[in-house]
Amino acid sequence: MKTNNAMRNLLNELAQSNESISSNLFNPTFHEWDKCILVDASSLREIDSIEETMYQDRTELEASINHYHLEHLSTGIKLISNWKENLEWNYPEKDFILILSSTIEGEDVVIRFYQYRDHEPEWIKLNDLEGYKEEAILVIEILNAVQ
Repeated sequence: MKTNNAMRNLLNELAQSNESISSNLFNPTFHEWDKCILVDASSLREIDSIEETMYQDRTELEASINHYHLEHLSTGIKLISNWKENLEWNYPEKDFILILSSTIEGEDVVIRFYQYRDHEPEWIKLNDLEGYKEEAILVIEILNAVQ
């Protein structure tokens, strides 16, 4: 797990929340679509391939579609942990990047994930999390595939 200083500060002050999460989101059924793993593929029902979308590549598509906004950081921590376990269990041969981000005050919490692809540009600068000055960021890397 990687974090920037802003996220470390928030985690040190973390309070529990009672935010409710849809069971579909907490225990998602992932969908495979054109070599992508998606939480919700409903927006792509009428589309057959990445070339027919507005996205540059599969990484951008997954990072965009596989995101969810939350009110509380503690809910985001629970949810990203659950997504990590589900992805590891369901796709042991794939590599993933999971991201939890918020404002530096801990508001506007977003979780997302995408598959790590070494032939596509990074969606987040994994080696420069401190470069994100206006965001608190936590990154979990699932590196399963044999390189």
